Amino acid sequence: MQNNYLNTSNKKPKLYNLNTYLQAGIDPKTGLPIRAAGSDPTQLCTNIKRCLTVMDEQDAVNRYEWYNLPDGLDGELMERVLYYKGQGMFFYQPQLDKFFFLPYALEGTIDIYGRYINTKALPFHGTSDDGKVKEFPNSTRKVVNTLYELYDENSDFTPENSCVLLHDYCKGRAETNIARSILNDPVLGIMSEVLPMAETALMSNSGVKGIKVLNQDEGSNVTAAAMSVKNASLSQQPWIPMIGAMEMEDLTSAGTALKSEEYLLYLQALDNFRLSLYGLKNGGLFQKKSHMLEAEQDMNQGSAGLIYKDGLRLRQQFCDIVNGIWGLGIWVEAPEEVIGADMNGDGVAQTNQDQQGIPGDQPEMGGEDNVE
Repeated sequence: MQNNYLNTSNKKPKLYNLNTYLQAGIDPKTGLPIRAAGSDPTQLCTNIKRCLTVMDEQDAVNRYEWYNLPDGLDGELMERVLYYKGQGMFFYQPQLDKFFFLPYALEGTIDIYGRYINTKALPFHGTSDDGKVKEFPNSTRKVVNTLYELYDENSDFTPENSCVLLHDYCKGRAETNIARSILNDPVLGIMSEVLPMAETALMSNSGVKGIKVLNQDEGSNVTAAAMSVKNASLSQQPWIPMIGAMEMEDLTSAGTALKSEEYLLYLQALDNFRLSLYGLKNGGLFQKKSHMLEAEQDMNQGSAGLIYKDGLRLRQQFCDIVNGIWGLGIWVEAPEEVIGADMNGDGVAQTNQDQQGIPGDQPEMGGEDNVE
């Protein structure tokens, strides 16, 4: 029999387009439907991890509220840079008359504290040698001076040759932070494995059992018996005839499997741990099933408040330096969803302000006192 997807003629060889078969759902290697050819058992975990990654990015990007940013920048863009790169640099480009917030690299030397003296901006998805970015070509990039304190008009720095760095969280010995997307990836990987395990436990506790048989005929008898039990239960028949002389052996484990609820509690503990890394409120690693007292909730929060305050302090300090250089008046606050209180008196504990710099019903500049 001649396969349609292979050239078996004696004429000139011809290379077929394999994408045509893939789009039709056929495996080019076997000629069988892709579903029949088998699938990767880890694909379910991979798909679940994608969903968890989106959720993690949403929590990271929306945990701070930015105000009065210049045209072309908004809070989501800046927080995305911090989430995927760990830090970014804010600077003004005179040739384009525009502000940027981008990843950066060291260009030159460091000071006595190990801080970068000069930096060079990088595209969000590129390197310093990548000249394919239309809006930000190599010809417009230049080395700029880094400011770490309030702007002094008597210094040699000018708004055109200066930049301000912002880190997602406090630095360690190195001057660069590991991005949250990398730090949280192992946690998300473990979380993605819990739901399939919970499903397996749920199936194990469903009453379905494996029966050892010697041949296909005995297997057919077991299948027929299972259908007979189902039909009898649906038709209110307490007794059914079982014809056959074979001896059935139960292959299910004699051990006690975990309940699906325990897997979900494990997933909840992992998610609480993930939220604590951002300083967001959570139920703690061990969250009681019953109602918790307020004192217990405060104890479970642990250092979450300090973690959130660390990120807020870095961002507000960044705003102070930027405002001192360019007089922009940008600011960042904790949103009402994080604080859990109605700060603007509109009767709803939900932030609905614009983040791109449009003035209006925006909160006055404040400090860390607005965060618990």
